[in-house]
Amino acid sequence: MRHPADGLPALGPVEHGVALLEHPGRFAELYNRAREWEGRILDDAEMARLPQRSGGPYSREWRVRARSAQRLLDHLARSGPRSAVLDVGCGNGWMSAWLARAGHSVLGIDRTLPELQQAARVFPDGPRFALADLFNPALDDLRFNVVLFAASFHYFVDARSTLQRARMLATDGEVHVMDSMLYPDQKAAGEARARTVAYYAHLGVPELAAHYHAHTLEEVRTAGPHLLLRRPGRWNTLIDRLHGLRDPFHHVVLRS
Repeated sequence: MRHPADGLPALGPVEHGVALLEHPGRFAELYNRAREWEGRILDDAEMARLPQRSGGPYSREWRVRARSAQRLLDHLARSGPRSAVLDVGCGNGWMSAWLARAGHSVLGIDRTLPELQQAARVFPDGPRFALADLFNPALDDLRFNVVLFAASFHYFVDARSTLQRARMLATDGEVHVMDSMLYPDQKAAGEARARTVAYYAHLGVPELAAHYHAHTLEEVRTAGPHLLLRRPGRWNTLIDRLHGLRDPFHHVVLRS
């Protein structure tokens, strides 16, 4: 078994800065189409400035992401100067880049090749990127201090098996789940699933709804010993309103 802080091994053939551990699937095509229609595709200059966004329809969302990223960095700084991080569902790689600039060794994995190739182009120094799913066997012999799900946990169908896999890769480390909705009960999760189906049908990509999954807070908390770094309770909600934000996300840390 190898710790990525000792240097990541060659994971597979590399194309435009991305290790190709699997073939792009139908999900990537649907996802990119939806992001174009939502106006979420950024040019290289815009991406390099993330999470800072001046104006635009998603500026408040990015303020929430910036705050949660800083919370993560502060937590990791208290744990030690350098961690090996697996950024699961890294997307365009901005979080991987933030972590790398803070001195951490980062492997970002995702299933959308265009975003990964842009990430490798915009952030060439620091993080490594791979086209891979969390369950890809090429990751089996790697071990990380931190496995991170930042706005990506809702892409996994089964919370239990996903967290079991993450905890295996983070032996003696932590699994962070943040910036994804964790619902109070199955009724609320079911209502969220119905909204997702309606939303992607309206957007013209109904197939994409099958790739989004609503999980409850209890599913994550019961996966093992945990710490709640953030709970969207009444006090936090009041602070959010004072800052003009709406931050409905928990930040759960599972200890391996």
